[in-house]
Amino acid sequence: MTIRTVASSLAGTDRRSRRAAIDAPHRTRNGPRRSEAARVAVLRAADDLLVDSGFQAVTVGSIAERAGVSKQTIYRWWRSKIDILLDVLEEDLPDDVTSRPPGTESAQDVLTGHVTHLNRVFTRSDTGRVLFVLIGHALQDAATASALRNQVLDRRRDHARARLRKALSCDAPGALPRQEANRLLDLLAGPVFHRAFMTGRPTDPLFAERLAATVLTCRQGTPPDGAPAAGPTC
Repeated sequence: MTIRTVASSLAGTDRRSRRAAIDAPHRTRNGPRRSEAARVAVLRAADDLLVDSGFQAVTVGSIAERAGVSKQTIYRWWRSKIDILLDVLEEDLPDDVTSRPPGTESAQDVLTGHVTHLNRVFTRSDTGRVLFVLIGHALQDAATASALRNQVLDRRRDHARARLRKALSCDAPGALPRQEANRLLDLLAGPVFHRAFMTGRPTDPLFAERLAATVLTCRQGTPPDGAPAAGPTC
């Protein structure tokens, strides 16, 4: 459920229900308890400000004003606007999901779907704008880079890797080494990111299918973890 969905659901409740939601405690990673309604209001405000007015318009003061809370309240829960945006991304960045029944996807299906998913996040969602802002900040700040990986991206990568390993084990029995799964995911993400961020060119279905097929050919000759390459690898 995204920040916008949660905010809409709270807005649609009666006064007593909203009061209960505001009073309901929510524990942050740093300890203090806070109300769910106030938390959602802050995250929604940060998201809206970024989408509507750009990163420069996102300040703790502007977030507080738009969310209807005090700056002191925000600083009790978050250290900076970057921490707020990390929470926005954590809530709104979707997992790579599929409508196919479990166990029925081929490796080509999984890789093509992953490319399509990445393109949708990068180019067709407000979440992508938050992600790119945080990537830019991470290039200049090691703490942001670490938080972005540990708090948000690693879990999504774990999910994608699990799906890929399962699909490839169906196509070719035998466990797919973790290192190889990571390599295949890297080979998929690079071209999509380059198109979205560097060239602005769309990733259409044909490109997604061909990229997935190309990456699958890179499995030929890929050795187990730690073993030297015995043939052509990517």
